[in-house]
Formats: sequence, structure tokens, C-alpha cells
Amino acid sequence: MSQSSNQHRVPPSPRDIPAASKPAEEDSLCYRANSEDAMKLLRREFLHFVAGAAAVPATAFRLAWAQEAHQRVRVATGLLATWQSTAWLGAEAGLFKKRGIDMTLPAIAVGGPQAAAGVIRGDWEFAHTGTLPVAEEVLKGRDIVILATPTSEFSNSFVMTRKEITQLTQLTGKKVGVLTETGQTSVAARITVEKAGATATYVPLIKFDRIYAALAAGEIDAGALPIDLRFTGQARYGWNAFPIHEFGTPSIFASTRKLIASNRELVMNVMKGFVETIHLFKTRPDIVVPLLQRYLKIDDRKAAEDLYAFHVPVFQKVPRPSFPGMQTLRELLAPKNPAAASLKESDIADTSFIDELQRNGFIDRLYATDRK
Repeated sequence: MSQSSNQHRVPPSPRDIPAASKPAEEDSLCYRANSEDAMKLLRREFLHFVAGAAAVPATAFRLAWAQEAHQRVRVATGLLATWQSTAWLGAEAGLFKKRGIDMTLPAIAVGGPQAAAGVIRGDWEFAHTGTLPVAEEVLKGRDIVILATPTSEFSNSFVMTRKEITQLTQLTGKKVGVLTETGQTSVAARITVEKAGATATYVPLIKFDRIYAALAAGEIDAGALPIDLRFTGQARYGWNAFPIHEFGTPSIFASTRKLIASNRELVMNVMKGFVETIHLFKTRPDIVVPLLQRYLKIDDRKAAEDLYAFHVPVFQKVPRPSFPGMQTLRELLAPKNPAAASLKESDIADTSFIDELQRNGFIDRLYATDRK
């Protein structure tokens, strides 16, 4: 084996190691240098550890914020009607999305009582429904509360009759199509017919388009229909229209007190989007009319424009919950539930969100930026 190959295996001899001068001083310097290097290394590792530990909650916070910023919200409507279209219009126009809310409408035109019941069950967080279903549920001790009344009280529904029936008194013994047996529009239609002195049979058909089709087919003699379908029925079939008087309890937008208590910020963001959608409705027909055509399935652009023009003044700039027919509502509910006699507006409504948006100038700023 050659000497060169052995050099990697044989330890160096003492003569290959240079002799040290001042060995104690150099050992001390080497020790200090090594100690300083070690300390620097430990310091860097410690700082990396601290930074990493600090980043964990920050990352968790950012993830939590991202989830909160894209909160999913579900909304139902009792009716397929312009005055219950605010949530759908705002979702389609992107007004809720810009506030980090992914709004969907899993249940449209399910009937007022069903829309209210779904809020209570947690099937959806918000609902367009009537004041009557909310008051009935509150009297049962259930959690649902009105946040806004998007429109003022107006004749939004009609008892439509066949051409030959020219007076409501002629409906005695006849069939009248309604949405449900207990919904606000259905109850108001029954009261309207009864006040005219007629005793009719009421047929629940769940949706307005079914009532319309049944009346067109002659399966019923009259039906409760929204203004959206009134003009179509008059033009196509010559039907007669009689306004339904809904005892001063307008259509409303509701949620639960539990959600308000647990996530007031979310509810406030929804209400901001809601108010912004009303502003959009009142000021941007170029956007709203095509959306209404889609929502209500209206092919005739002129009919949609007329419907839009009719509703513009009834949508409220400040949709604070208001119930001019509160006493009538008490009288209607008292026979079934005596506690209704002492029912107060504050029992069924929370005005604080709309109050705050008006007080802090949010609503006024929206309308101050209207296009001239």
C-alpha cells in the first residue's frame, strides 16, 4: 500500500502540528470566539422561534377574519313579489358581496308562515315575510324579530275575479284561491271578501303563479294576486280587481334576537346592504328593471318598467319598522291568543339598526351621491 494512500488513515504525527506560542492566551481567545458564535446562533434561533410563535395567532386571526369576511347568509321569501325582492336584488347586484356576505336565497315564495318558521328553526338567517306571521310566532314565545319594513303600506295585492263577477258579494259559495290558510295576504283576502258580505271557500295553492293558472283555467272563481299579476290578468282575461286591505301591517324583513346577540356586526352589514339595495331600486332603473324581469319572469320590458315605476315611491328611504295597523293586528290575534291585546311594537321589532344607519348619516350619504 502506498504512502499517499495511508495518509488518510494514519493520524498526523506531532511534527505535522505547528507548535503553539502563548498557548494560554490563544486558547482563551478561541474559547471566547466559539462562545460568541454559539451565542449568536442561539440568539438567531430564539428570535426565529419567537417570530414563529407570534405568527401562529396572527395566521389564525387572518384565517378567522377571512372566514368572517365571507360569511354565508341564507334568506327566504314568503312571496314572489316586487316588495319582497330586496334581498334577491341586492345579492344579484353584488351589494352584499362587497360587504363580505355570500347571500343565497334557498327558499323563494314558500309562504309567509313557512318563511317565518324557517328563521326560527335556523333553516335560514333572514326572511321577507309578513307582520302577521311574526306576531303569531312571538306570541308563542318563539324567537323572530322584525328589522325593517322596506315599503310603506300600499295596495299590493288584489282579489282578482272572473270577468262575469263584478262585485265581491257575488263570491258567496264560490272558490277563492289563496296562498295558505294563515298567511298575511290570505287572511287579508278573506277579511276583504267577508267585509263585502260574501262567504266563500278558500283554496290554498301555495304560489301566486298557481293561483293565476287556476283562475285562467276556470278551476277557481277568484284569487288573491299581487299587483305584479294584476295588470297581466286584466289585459289578457278581463279580470276584475278589488284591493286587499292588509290592516296596516306591511311586508317586513326579519331575523332572530339570538343572531343579533351573537353577531351584531353581521346583522348590521346585512342591513347596510339592504338599505343600499333600496337606494339602488329607487335610483337605477337601468340595473333594476332587467333584474326584476328575471326575478318575476316578465318577458315584456314595458310591463316590467311600469311595475318598477309603480314601486319606486313606495320603497322607503328609511325602512324603519312601523305598524300603523298595530291595534287592528291585536284585535285580529286576540280571539286565539288573549296575550295579543297587550302586544307592543317593541315585542316584534328591533329598530336599532335602521336608527343607527340614519343617525350616523349612512343613509343620507347614499342619496347625496345620486347621479344628477
